[in-house]
Amino acid sequence: MLSLPEEVTRRTSEHQITHPRPDSPVSRTPELLILLLVAALAAGAAALGHEKSAASARQASTVSPAHIRLVERRVEGLRALRFKRPVPVAIVSPAQARREGTAEQQRTQPPPAQRANEELLKLLALLPPDADLRSIEGDIYGEQVAGYYDPRRERLALVRGAGVDDVTLAHELTHALEDQYADIARLGEDPRAGDDATTAQQALVEGSATLVMERYAQRWTSGVSLGDALSGVGQLTSGTPLPQYIARTLVFPYFQGEAFVQALLDAGGGRWTLVDVAERARPPVSTAEILQPRRWLRAQQPLPVSLAAPGGPWRRLAGSTLGSEDLAALLTPSTGPAAARRLTAGWRGGRYALWRRGPLVSSGCSAPCRARDTAVLAVRMRDAGEAVAVAAALRTWAARLPDGSAAAVRVRGASVRVALAPDRALAARLTR
Repeated sequence: MLSLPEEVTRRTSEHQITHPRPDSPVSRTPELLILLLVAALAAGAAALGHEKSAASARQASTVSPAHIRLVERRVEGLRALRFKRPVPVAIVSPAQARREGTAEQQRTQPPPAQRANEELLKLLALLPPDADLRSIEGDIYGEQVAGYYDPRRERLALVRGAGVDDVTLAHELTHALEDQYADIARLGEDPRAGDDATTAQQALVEGSATLVMERYAQRWTSGVSLGDALSGVGQLTSGTPLPQYIARTLVFPYFQGEAFVQALLDAGGGRWTLVDVAERARPPVSTAEILQPRRWLRAQQPLPVSLAAPGGPWRRLAGSTLGSEDLAALLTPSTGPAAARRLTAGWRGGRYALWRRGPLVSSGCSAPCRARDTAVLAVRMRDAGEAVAVAAALRTWAARLPDGSAAAVRVRGASVRVALAPDRALAARLTR
């Protein structure tokens, strides 16, 4: 996904920012968002006058083994599964939690991949030219870490002195419970599936835990809805608003994922059977399935899409699947969110790639270096009429790009290709 997935991480359930494979455009969604949601839930509870907020604050100051068992039993009831074995609990220091998070960051995304990610997002005008992904991630990661479930070690880690809210515990223990049945760490691990599949599978896992978390909050803590919590997410990191695109991407796996899981529950008569099937045997492979659950129910797979390559001195820096959510996010600034969703509802497949002529880091050409960058996006729609409508919206988007890139948009049947290149001739050739 062309976002801060966004994006099942290699350490799915940690409250930290995590990163994708080297060929992936940007990092995945941080579980740290749950801490932000907990803060928003607490704030909402105070605003609505919930009397339980003081008790919740006292409870968050210490978590005993007996209390964790209590939350486990409640989660079992909400998720309709039983723990096969106790979840090991480790008490870690704030420094240890930060070290583990930093090590995971460095393992999954080396600096060159991160620079390529930032280059692509700026080239597509999804990030402002002065944005710094590392700084943004640092702001998010720098928030207090209270606890996390580590699926690789199969343990719940609580940070000494931080305190952990019951809502956070419910979310993380849902991950632990599902991991005992579905091995959630494996989801998103297939490099052939592409980034859109990774984001979709993250939405499945996060959506399930978020639904349990919200039901837990409504029954035992604040009673505030997830929508109330999500309304202020963009302002919750270090008091600085996040770029709109990043905030959207952070929210997607939780908000849209919860809606997807709820749709499977509804289709299953209120039972978790279809969610279990999705987690254990047939995970979603596109964000289109998350946005339109009937696609998953019908096992509707994305169609293959090919890209042209510039050849010659150009080298490929990044490339993967371009999902329905990617396309909607790209169009939203120029069409508005509702129109973008309507335009992209007929998505059937997509890919993107970024090439660079010369070194990625150049003192004479700051990101985005439009004189040396070439990007190609391609999507397949349901029919030619939808392709024409998407192409028109993409032309509007391209017309608003800063000077420096030549853009070409071409429709062929139900397919649309877009190219950004240093000159019109190359852009036109890449869309043929």
